[in-house]
Amino acid sequence: MNSNAQTYFAVQRWAKEQLAGTDVDPEAPQFLLQMRHGWDATHLLLHNRDRVPAEELAWFHQAVQRLLAHEPAQYIAGQAPFYGRTFAVNSAVLIPEAETAELVEWVLAKLPDRPLKVLDLGTGSGVIGITLALERPHWQVTLSDVSPAALTVARQNVRRFGLNLSVVESDLFNGLAGQQFDLIVTNPPYIDPAATGLMDTAVLKYEPDLALFADEAGLGFYHRLFTQAGDHLSAAGQLFGETGFDQEQSIQELLHRCDRHARIETRHDVADKMRMIHVWDFSGAGGN
Repeated sequence: MNSNAQTYFAVQRWAKEQLAGTDVDPEAPQFLLQMRHGWDATHLLLHNRDRVPAEELAWFHQAVQRLLAHEPAQYIAGQAPFYGRTFAVNSAVLIPEAETAELVEWVLAKLPDRPLKVLDLGTGSGVIGITLALERPHWQVTLSDVSPAALTVARQNVRRFGLNLSVVESDLFNGLAGQQFDLIVTNPPYIDPAATGLMDTAVLKYEPDLALFADEAGLGFYHRLFTQAGDHLSAAGQLFGETGFDQEQSIQELLHRCDRHARIETRHDVADKMRMIHVWDFSGAGGN
């Protein structure tokens, strides 16, 4: 790519040519430029005739090569949009997806806007807990994760939004002994390690295995969670979680093996795939 007098329009055209015939999202170069500058699509268009500074041109050239190696654009940019806000991300955390935003919407629709003690379990970048804290300022939110690297990103996002949230390193409830919550929300690892053939190359290559895969055909985390959740929920406490689209039957059966008393409802996403669960009435909740 000739660096002389390259405009934003020209570099986008060049990137489009580089990505032609590949399975890389053709919108990714535009996303990278928008994230770098904090522009929306309209502002990028307004800068089309502007020359790209040499330093940025070198960065963009390298970024397109990274896209061609299937690195997600969000990791290259170090940022990802979620629920109308922009969060810091890197390869220690999952890239927030539309299904997770649907989970947040479901929680907000179901739960009253009164003070609640909330746990974002396996928080990753913190998008769920931070969004809930911003949407419901009365809620006291704790973020927990087993990964120190993920918690570094979560803390960065807590600071980004000027919040004061408790951030705890914890394998499930190990670091939260004696604590009870009115609401637990989780987007845990739920993919069967045998299902990698169905997965996107970029996810397999760059997103953290720890946040993706669980034993017991993807249900290992939920097995542990369902067994222990009652001890960490208040009497009216509720659990919301994201799950695999093919787990509708198996996750309900698992819950009732772990806790006969608990009740569960499932919810489908906009593509009509089961992706979310809501569980309540755990045995032992509230210390019973």
